Amino acid sequence: MKSISTFLRNLFFVCLLAGLLSGCEKWELPSRKTQRDCGKPAGNLDAQIQQRKVDFSISGSNGTIDKVTWDFGNGSSTVTTGLTVSYEYPASGEFSARATLSNTCKDETILLRTVSVNDAAVPTVSLQPATEITINAATLGMTITSVGNAAILTYGICYSSKDQMPERGKPDVFVLANPGSLPINTPVTFTPTNLEPNTLYYVRSFAANQEGTGYSSPVQSFRTGSKPSLNSTGAVNVSVRTAGVNFVVTNPGTPAATEYGVCYSSTTTTPDINNSPTVKVATPTVGSSTTVPLTDLTPNTKYYYRSYAKLASGEVIYSSTTESFTTQVDTLTQDLVASVSFTDGSKSDGSGSNNHVTLVDNPTFVADRKGKANSAIQLDGQNDYFYMEESGSLRPGSLSISIWIKPITVDRWMQIYNKSRFSDGAFEMYSSLIRPNIGAPGIVVNTDIKQNSNCQSGVGWQTFTFTSSFQLNTWHHVVMVYSGQTARMYFDNVMLYETTKLPKTTIDDCLGGALKFGAQSQSSPNYFYGAMDDIRIYKRALSASEVQALYNQ
Repeated sequence: MKSISTFLRNLFFVCLLAGLLSGCEKWELPSRKTQRDCGKPAGNLDAQIQQRKVDFSISGSNGTIDKVTWDFGNGSSTVTTGLTVSYEYPASGEFSARATLSNTCKDETILLRTVSVNDAAVPTVSLQPATEITINAATLGMTITSVGNAAILTYGICYSSKDQMPERGKPDVFVLANPGSLPINTPVTFTPTNLEPNTLYYVRSFAANQEGTGYSSPVQSFRTGSKPSLNSTGAVNVSVRTAGVNFVVTNPGTPAATEYGVCYSSTTTTPDINNSPTVKVATPTVGSSTTVPLTDLTPNTKYYYRSYAKLASGEVIYSSTTESFTTQVDTLTQDLVASVSFTDGSKSDGSGSNNHVTLVDNPTFVADRKGKANSAIQLDGQNDYFYMEESGSLRPGSLSISIWIKPITVDRWMQIYNKSRFSDGAFEMYSSLIRPNIGAPGIVVNTDIKQNSNCQSGVGWQTFTFTSSFQLNTWHHVVMVYSGQTARMYFDNVMLYETTKLPKTTIDDCLGGALKFGAQSQSSPNYFYGAMDDIRIYKRALSASEVQALYNQ
């Protein structure tokens, strides 16, 4: 019975509850509590080292990370909820750092990394301004001002004409470097060569250690030198043996050349300072033409010339073009039948006619009118003379004789020259002498030629005379010119006698007499006391300009 009543009572309460529920709004029953879903922590432990300071970070993180426990490997640690931490080690060394990634689901992942820290920093350097700048080189000085608490591995300079911020390893950048270290604040220089002329270069010094490379700042620059430029703008005053050539410096160069000038040659079309004569030009004015004199040239000859500038390095810069000129024909060599200069004691005839001189007794050689030793002949006035043998070339129809004399005294008749036989005076043809002016001041110069004499002694002399008060023991130029019915006498480039009315148009051709200088004949020697030099004989009449040219030589 009791079990039936209990069953009925329970059934009643169930029905009552169902009725209550069906008569009210719907209720939501609380859901069942569930467990958190966590992803396994993951990532990479990174470290950025700056001397003893290290910035640790977790990169490539994945999964659920609620906390990171950092162990720096030296007994120090810290905990963060973020993925980065910075730590400065108190001392240098190598440490095993560890980062433990964890979450509330009790998942853990351990990341490891070894770090080496020290006090090293990038070195610091300085750069001095470029010096000794030339066309293709410069000197660059640098110092290391700090080694960065680490050994220097290499140091030097890097430079470029294209990169305004030159660094090692970059294109178009050149490097000059020394391995190893350099004491702090010790200057050292580098000299880049093979640079381009007139080019702007950018340069920095550098030094490298284990931390990296340090460069000087700011970037410096320098410009290489430029080569000089020159012109040769033509020749002026070209004569027989001299000429002037125009020289112009259009750009002195940087640095300026140490020597300027002109080189010239008659044998090569490209004269240079090594194979040709040169004339230097001192301190030329830029842009202004300088006439450079060339002397001792060969007549009727083509010469080539160039301007040049020599640099301190030894390099020589030439004008871009080679100019030329041709000297005038030397009329003083035309129709020359005898030429004896006595230079260096020579007795030879330079005309090619073989009219060499022979000395009699003991004439000596002395300095000539230009001071050249042993280049004139001295006669003692007692028995010295010299002569040219009889020759058809010394008996021309027209005649000019040029000679320099230096009489010491004129107290009697003294023969300059005489063409006749010495033994008896026969075969006279022409003659010249000096003598005192009897009863009047001055010295008389007599010159004679034979006409209408039939070559008889003492007959047919045509005499040309002038008087001059010239200084003794001094060089004087005496020239006799004859052609046709005209004769002229020049003394020191001044015509002192002229006639155009000689009785005959030719000089008598008297074969057999030598041409003597300083003596007349054995019975009347009239020995010359003084010196003689530079004898020239022509088979034609010289012009006044040619006489002047001889005087000025």
